[in-house]
Amino acid sequence: MKDQFRDGGIVVDNALGFWVHRVYQASRNEMFRQFREHGEEITPEQWALLIRLWERDDQTQSELSEATFRDPPTISRIVDGMEARGLLQRLVHPHDARARIIRLTPAARALRKKLVPVVQHIVGRMVAGVPEADLVTTRATLQRLFENLAQ
Repeated sequence: MKDQFRDGGIVVDNALGFWVHRVYQASRNEMFRQFREHGEEITPEQWALLIRLWERDDQTQSELSEATFRDPPTISRIVDGMEARGLLQRLVHPHDARARIIRLTPAARALRKKLVPVVQHIVGRMVAGVPEADLVTTRATLQRLFENLAQ
């Protein structure tokens, strides 16, 4: 990716960060649009919380913050909105009265059957024509880039 630098400047169309962001933004916009078309006002940020809670319900806001790479105030706002819509409940933590456990409601559990196929379709479109080996390499590369920055 050294070709993103030339003559002391940056060639944006060759910049890895530009393409990572562009794919992220396009997939985020498409997800939001498709959810709306299927009658759900779920943001990609709310989707991330749903996924983590479908994996393991009853997590603290702190755990969800770490799992979704969102800061605590952002998680709090997302949970507030989802709680107001009847998708989540905040419960007092059994061992720490200051902490709250976030639990899915039946309505949020029901969204899994409705929205996972929508996302599967989006991902299918996104990876169409890309060999599986390339996808494996891309995932491994992105994970390594993340690890390099986390050090």
